[in-house]
Amino acid sequence: MLTYEVIFVDFECPLCNALINVNETCPNCGSEMEDWGRVEDYFDPYNPYLDKDTTTMGESPHECIHLFTCPRCGYDTRIIVNQIPT
Repeated sequence: MLTYEVIFVDFECPLCNALINVNETCPNCGSEMEDWGRVEDYFDPYNPYLDKDTTTMGESPHECIHLFTCPRCGYDTRIIVNQIPT
């Protein structure tokens, strides 16, 4: 009789968990942009406290979209970070 073992792998964002740094330069003024966190966290006041699997906004299953903002001129952009298995 064959038996199969099912292994569940969780994926986490390395930027959310401070495993990597992303240095993004503002295309308007050249200043270093700041990571303001996951875009999904801005859509509802409770999103930062909910399970990340229930608050995704249509990105691929193993991607995390971060909002980067320039403190000097206010320019913002979104950066897609690939999640890693944990």
